[in-house]
Amino acid sequence: MPRARRRKRSAAPGHIGCHAALPSRAFLVVKPSAIGTGRARESSGGRRPSSASSDHWKRLLRRPPREPVALDAQAYVEELNRRLQADSAWSEDTRFILGPRGEPTWDGPEMMKPVVARIVKSMVGEYETEQPFLFDR
Repeated sequence: MPRARRRKRSAAPGHIGCHAALPSRAFLVVKPSAIGTGRARESSGGRRPSSASSDHWKRLLRRPPREPVALDAQAYVEELNRRLQADSAWSEDTRFILGPRGEPTWDGPEMMKPVVARIVKSMVGEYETEQPFLFDR
């Protein structure tokens, strides 16, 4: 069966883009509302009741932050290594160590630097040491 050719439409005299809309051709577009939404909006007090979960998080946010636990450099490195070994991105050639002046640092391939940074940043505010952590070795 041969395909029918489509003709290009020419702009009709009442075309909306070129001429003002005529009242006889005006269309009313209305979005139908879902069943029962009108009654629910009118009767609600404007707030949803809070859940137990949201109340829990609100209480945690209002609570003052905990004081960081003071650790000596060796205990800090041990905690860092414990968290590193629990991480899914850990490789055996990466570890946290104490530097020559007793500062915590790390040893391993350069590609592990983002993992090391993530673990150290996760401990900020939780633990406190006398020496700052050295990312660049």
